[in-house]
Amino acid sequence: MATYTFLNLVVVVFAVAGGCAPDPAAGRSAVAETSQAQQHPSASPPSAPAGSRDTEPLDSVLAQLRSRSPDVRVRATYTLAQPGSRMEERLRALGVALRDTNWRVGMASARALGKLAPASVPTLVTALSDHSPEIRRRALFGLGGAGQAATAAVSPLRSALRDPDRSVRDMAGRALAQLGPRSSAGTDAVDLGTTEDLKAGLATSDPGERLSAIQRYQPWADDPQDAIRLLIRALGDGDGLVRAGAADALVNIGPASRTQLAAALSDSNPVIRREASVALVRLGRGGP
Repeated sequence: MATYTFLNLVVVVFAVAGGCAPDPAAGRSAVAETSQAQQHPSASPPSAPAGSRDTEPLDSVLAQLRSRSPDVRVRATYTLAQPGSRMEERLRALGVALRDTNWRVGMASARALGKLAPASVPTLVTALSDHSPEIRRRALFGLGGAGQAATAAVSPLRSALRDPDRSVRDMAGRALAQLGPRSSAGTDAVDLGTTEDLKAGLATSDPGERLSAIQRYQPWADDPQDAIRLLIRALGDGDGLVRAGAADALVNIGPASRTQLAAALSDSNPVIRREASVALVRLGRGGP
């Protein structure tokens, strides 16, 4: 499912206070790093260099995480993400690096922890309780990157949907969407990403939770026709971000939504008529 326009505005990486050595050579203040993160919200660490392997002694790699060079610290996270011995030490080191003052190092650590799931899930879940929203976002980035290996974190991810920080709530929705449809936590919970999950999410009073339900909806999980009806009603939502998310979801579903969108042109709600009209134009040109 496509990432929505709003989420491209979500701040996923920030410079935060941490326990690593300062980086005077970086030439950027914390304010400058924050500004860069806002301008490039989807920025993430570069992929690990081809041929990267766990060939260095682990003690040497752990020492590199204390280097004054962010590039050296980033490379160390790549090595620690490789399967190997002394997993507990790796996880502890990456848990500290997750809070690095350099946003690239912090996000590289989050990615590395995601690759080490499910062993790393407790480390990432613990970071969801950090006082800093930036660290909580990094932890959610890692959990989302873990995919189905992070299914044990469904409950704390749902709790993160109620985080006091809006950007953290939005990142929690992204992480849940990356987990995909699967059994939710709790005997009465519905499967994430299904029409029933969408229905339950849209019924909540929190616009962040409504948007999250739209984000994680997967049209291949079941017959999309009922979901299309729910999404068309969401075109009239009082929150503009929810309306935009619903429109994106309908366009992503494709031609299957065309008939109901055409019928919505006669809806009594002028907002739904307007949004349906725009969505039909987007469908006609093949989206987005």
